[in-house]
Amino acid sequence: MVSTDTLNTGVHFRPTDSAYSIGHKSLAVSLSDMAAMGAQPKWVLLNLSLPESDETWCQQFIDGFAALLHQHQVQLIGGDTTQGSLSVTVTVMGEAAKPIRRDQAQANDLIAVSGVFGSAAFALNNPDACQSCLQQLQMPEPRLDLVERIKNLATSMIDVSDGLVADLGHICQASELGAVIELSQIPINEIIKTDQQWMQYVLAGGDDYQLCFTINQADEDLLPQDCHIIGQMITGDSVTVLNNHQPLQQTFQGYQHFNS
Repeated sequence: MVSTDTLNTGVHFRPTDSAYSIGHKSLAVSLSDMAAMGAQPKWVLLNLSLPESDETWCQQFIDGFAALLHQHQVQLIGGDTTQGSLSVTVTVMGEAAKPIRRDQAQANDLIAVSGVFGSAAFALNNPDACQSCLQQLQMPEPRLDLVERIKNLATSMIDVSDGLVADLGHICQASELGAVIELSQIPINEIIKTDQQWMQYVLAGGDDYQLCFTINQADEDLLPQDCHIIGQMITGDSVTVLNNHQPLQQTFQGYQHFNS
């Protein structure tokens, strides 16, 4: 299994973010891709573009990157460093006996998610309001801890980077199905409701790096404690969001890199 991600300053992190957190996040988002496929990461390549040579910054970046490498027993096997705008590209390679795909969901499968949603997007707009939300934004934890427990349950899976509705939509498109989810069932940090845009954060904010997956109804009791059912796969071709059983009229598109 191979996955690659590029993170750019001003898009995926702020220039003022610590080098340590940038190093951590740069690796975390790629390891999250491995988790979404039910794979164990083994090796990574790191390509780093820097505007200028800064030994202190580089050491802090590597410290953050290496700490996550050691945590998940992954080896850095190569890469490249060039001069330019601050940008980080990580390629990760892993192994899975049976990769979990996006196109194997079945009608009536339950939709489950790990962790909480909307915290990162809330922190982006309210950086001083919640320390745990800021931690989720700057130093997300890839949910590799769940792989062994759900790899035999999940019929399809994706990690949520661009927003819950958008990424669940990828499962719908690949599996040629629709989905219905209930807003009140999505786990959140209650502080985000202090912001009027909280629904946008939960459904389309992105940067959550939690797992969204489908399971057979008979397996609901086997879900890990940190996972919750939020909806069901249905015949159709889109994601419907209910709020207290009533359809929301607002659309939630998620993050789009080339949105003009």
